[in-house]
Amino acid sequence: MNETLDLQTIQGIIRRRKVLFITVFILIFLAALATAFLLPSLYRSQVVILIEEQQIPPEYVKTAVTSYVEERLQLITQQIMSRPRLLKMIKQFNLYQDMQDRYTTEEIMDKMRQRINLETTSADVIDKRTGRPSTATIAFTLSFEDESPDIAQKVASQLASFYLEENLRTREETASNITAFLQQELDNLKKQIDQLEQRISTFKQQHKYELPEFNAINLQAIDRLQRDIDQYDSNIRTLQERKIYLEGQLATIDPLTPLTNDQGQTVMNPRDRLKYLRVQLLSLQSSLSSKHPDVKKLKKEIAKLEAQVGGQGNDLQLKIKQLIDLRSQLATLKGRLGAKHPDVIKLSKQIAALEAEVEAAKKNTKKGGNTSLVEPENPAYINIQTQIASTAMEVSEMKKARDNLKREIAKYQQRLENAPVVERDYSQLTRDYDNAKFKYNEIMNKLMEARVAQGMEESQKGERFTIIDPAQLPEKPFKPNRLAIVLIGFVLALGAAVGAAAVRESLDDSVKSLEELDEITGLPVLAAINLMESVFERRQRQRRTWLLLIILAIGIIAVLTLFHFYIMPLDILWIKLQRKAARL
Repeated sequence: MNETLDLQTIQGIIRRRKVLFITVFILIFLAALATAFLLPSLYRSQVVILIEEQQIPPEYVKTAVTSYVEERLQLITQQIMSRPRLLKMIKQFNLYQDMQDRYTTEEIMDKMRQRINLETTSADVIDKRTGRPSTATIAFTLSFEDESPDIAQKVASQLASFYLEENLRTREETASNITAFLQQELDNLKKQIDQLEQRISTFKQQHKYELPEFNAINLQAIDRLQRDIDQYDSNIRTLQERKIYLEGQLATIDPLTPLTNDQGQTVMNPRDRLKYLRVQLLSLQSSLSSKHPDVKKLKKEIAKLEAQVGGQGNDLQLKIKQLIDLRSQLATLKGRLGAKHPDVIKLSKQIAALEAEVEAAKKNTKKGGNTSLVEPENPAYINIQTQIASTAMEVSEMKKARDNLKREIAKYQQRLENAPVVERDYSQLTRDYDNAKFKYNEIMNKLMEARVAQGMEESQKGERFTIIDPAQLPEKPFKPNRLAIVLIGFVLALGAAVGAAAVRESLDDSVKSLEELDEITGLPVLAAINLMESVFERRQRQRRTWLLLIILAIGIIAVLTLFHFYIMPLDILWIKLQRKAARL
């Protein structure tokens, strides 16, 4: 079979398949027309919202909201698209009344979400944070679609109000939360600082002189005290040397040696006379008996003097002195006369008697007698003895003072030994205090900035959304695009008709030309007889042709009518075509 298509073959195909072609074309095109003009009209009302930067430069007031506009738009969109907000708007505007009986609430809200559209407008800017070129959103368009233009306008206006209110609320809430958080942190830091100050104050009181700043003072005090101790040691040595000197002088003076006047006569008062007589009595008692007239006379005189001076007293000192003198005399006599000489024996008896009296006097003194063993009589002896006692007292006082200074030095040294541990603990406390103070000042500065930023947000001087194109009442449907549907239906109908005719032609195995007959039989064709139509067949063909023409005319009239009422009036279309033709 010859597969090449020439004009005669194409004419044959059109003649044979025209009914199928026209039928398929008309059916599909009418379906497209029905689809285009039976779909409900949706009106779109949109609002253009401009994103204005804050009116006060960031160099003066830093905003508390640091998120990008895109993030906040997404956050606000999610809040507005939430179930409570959508249900509120559905009830407010009585939306989708015809769907409430057939669809669930979720399906109705999904349909409403599909009809809400948000489109952003971006521009190339320099990012203030990084300094690099970037894309920033400067505006966005918010739209809503509905079968009623009035509802579309109202819902779009309501959505725009929601975006503006939510943006203001979000920014004010963010600034308020930041201020409240910083205030809480500031209060916590203030409590912490007060506690640290109390701890530092208590620590200073407990370790008043062991703090690092007192180390130099403690060292100076130790040095000063050490100098004082050295001075005391020097003074003590001087006083001890003086005492030794005075004791040497005291050893050369007899405490009982009487004084004499300028004429060499012994000056004796009743007390001295009493002492002298007691010595005489001791001398007489050593050689005479107690009943001897001289002894009795001397005792009477001693009794008178004792009554005169007030008290008998105790002559132990005189007895000791007499005993010493007698022992000295006995030693001299023994060396000169021998131990059996009568004078030596007599003196020995006298010494034995005197020793007995001295022992008795000592016992009496130990029991509380009134006579002291150290009652000197020589004024020079007494003066030196007084100087020695005064010197000893000064030495004792200086030693006590020196010991006190040593204890003070030990106390200061203990402070210095404790200083490293105290300094470590004190440094820890001061470091915590300084860190808390630094953090407090930092939070205070941030809080002041946050309060200024909060005031800026409350006065709406920060970044804000401004409606520059409010929602308008739509004058014509946004969709469906009926003309596009008609054109697409025309193209689809034309393609489907051609395809149906081609398929039907390819499935037809009948012989349609002389060439095909010659090719199939392999015999030459002698003659060809044209198709002969009867009057009935001719009339039937004419009826089909007229029917198709009428259907086509009705379709064209219907298209023009729908175009006139749904898309554009025909007179206006004619005027536009004339203007375009005139321009050409």
